[in-house]
Amino acid sequence: MTKNAKHIILPLLAAASAALAAGCSSSVSDDSAASGGATAAASGGDASKVTLRVGVQKDGVRSILKASGALQGIPYKIDWSTFTFGPPLVEAAGADKIDVAGVGDTPPIFGAAGNADFKVIATMRFATRQDDTLLVPKGSDITKPEQLKGKAIAVPKGSSAHGFILRLLDRIGLKPSDVKLTYLAPADGLAAFSSGKVAAWAVWHPFVAQAEAAGARGIAGGPPDEQGWSFEIASAKAVADPDRAAALKDFVGRLRTAYAWARTHQDQWAVAWAKESGLPVATTRAAVPKRIMSLGPVSSQAVAFEQSLADTLSSHQVIPKKVNFNAIVAKGIS
Repeated sequence: MTKNAKHIILPLLAAASAALAAGCSSSVSDDSAASGGATAAASGGDASKVTLRVGVQKDGVRSILKASGALQGIPYKIDWSTFTFGPPLVEAAGADKIDVAGVGDTPPIFGAAGNADFKVIATMRFATRQDDTLLVPKGSDITKPEQLKGKAIAVPKGSSAHGFILRLLDRIGLKPSDVKLTYLAPADGLAAFSSGKVAAWAVWHPFVAQAEAAGARGIAGGPPDEQGWSFEIASAKAVADPDRAAALKDFVGRLRTAYAWARTHQDQWAVAWAKESGLPVATTRAAVPKRIMSLGPVSSQAVAFEQSLADTLSSHQVIPKKVNFNAIVAKGIS
């Protein structure tokens, strides 16, 4: 391993292999999703009876809630669990091991195709409309995605970056078989990218900020290949339980407040995120402006994009069956 590779890898591994799921933009449409197939959350419960099990990544969600003061006066306890990236969070929610978590646009589709028992309860969107970036390392002569034909691209399977790459390849007229998709969890992808074992890496912040600090360059990301959507998901059993549903509603409201606070307190969030994750504050300061988002009900616009993404994943046979995205939406939480 080169000295440069160690410079990139060690801080992130020390931060427990941060892998962020992500995303969405500065405003979220409040129109609710079309009702067909969507379920309704239970009502009339008492949140104070609950210990809410919240799954997070090293994505700054916990730090933004604390730094913003959004958790003050919370009427229930929170049990935090940290995961590497989105797919394990969906699996945990489906198994009722956690009550709620935030993930990117692709993990819920993989979860639904695998019959995981969870629901999508809120839409989030990055202000930049971009979650993922396709990176090439310092010194690479590659300037556009088309030049990656025949070359290896690291990507975490089932992540937002996975969906992004498939849509990108479709747009530029390449098949997945025209490149070498190398499915690696974020920390392993970082190691492969830093040591030159892959020509490119599709990932999200703060990995993007860390890699760019070492000279990596982004050559693709954002529209039209992605639209910056992310989602809060919940255990289906939590949605159906009145007490847990009441806690979910309260938590989502506090999360919305925290995201609004972050837009005008970016440096405070960056400092808190660095402290929580162990990442350099220079990395979180670079990442925060790209992670500003808003939260609202699951919109018909988001559902339409997700259905298109689900159809893309099905056409490439990376999921075992077709998915009706609206069927996994639960109304009444956000």
